[in-house]
Amino acid sequence: MAIFINIILPVFGLILVGFFAGRTSILPALAVRGMANAATYLMIPVLLFRSMVGDGSVPSWEPGIVLSYFSGCLIILVVALVLGRLLFSLKLDQLGVFGMASMYSNAALLGLPLMQTAFGTTGLILQTKIIAFHSLILLPVTTMVIALGRGQSGGPMKLIWPAVRDTVSNPIIIGIASGLAWSLTGLGIWGPLDKMTAMLSAAASPTALIALGAALAQSTIRIGREVLEAMTVSVLKLALHPIIVWFLTAKVAGLSPEAVVVATVTAGLPAGANVYLQAHQFGVYVEGAVNAVMLTTLLSVVSITLILTLLHPG
Repeated sequence: MAIFINIILPVFGLILVGFFAGRTSILPALAVRGMANAATYLMIPVLLFRSMVGDGSVPSWEPGIVLSYFSGCLIILVVALVLGRLLFSLKLDQLGVFGMASMYSNAALLGLPLMQTAFGTTGLILQTKIIAFHSLILLPVTTMVIALGRGQSGGPMKLIWPAVRDTVSNPIIIGIASGLAWSLTGLGIWGPLDKMTAMLSAAASPTALIALGAALAQSTIRIGREVLEAMTVSVLKLALHPIIVWFLTAKVAGLSPEAVVVATVTAGLPAGANVYLQAHQFGVYVEGAVNAVMLTTLLSVVSITLILTLLHPG
């Protein structure tokens, strides 16, 4: 109960505030987009920059968390491709989005505020290890599956280069990379700039969570076969994915308890907005992507609460 009150309730409470605001004229669609952009392009990158710089020492990057986490993602992708074909007769390009929804977590807008609330700076630094490679690994893989399903010609680099290019230019990745580079200098942040970035960092989590809730309020779940598909994605994303990642991090790699719980919680997060963006970009499985993102977000309060209750060291 303490974990729910102290960690889950504040995070999902802000999402609920955003949801109700999004249902009214307080946050129209244009305002929601502006809030989401402010969080993604300004506040979260600054937050990550500060978390990487810290006290001027080089952050400790525990080996194994990246390999363990993304091995779990690829296992889930294979399972999703098989189930999507057997249960719903999805085509290969549709399976690409279906599989992405089953393994691609909302690690930034929801994951970062959650880790900050649960673990402070330690959680943020561990989370950046996953975020740094999240899109760089998963977007090209799913892009390749979708492109192959649509019969697009060209070598592998021609197919996946746009995804790699967009990932490298992502402001969140830039925030991590610039923070790591600055930490290597051993310098701190200049006084006035330190205060400015601290204020921006403090605004990152509430802005991101309210924007997420408002975006959910302005979306609807389509009733039909897509709901069954979204329920299957939810089981894969919120149940099987964290179980596999927990096994790989705790039993195979033998990582620290903090790394295990951060990786497992990240795996138990809902599908990220990039799932919808990928579907929209290729014009495939768009309604299924919307349903998957919405349903996993609504149900993730259960998965995250359960994971933290079982694994949180406090």
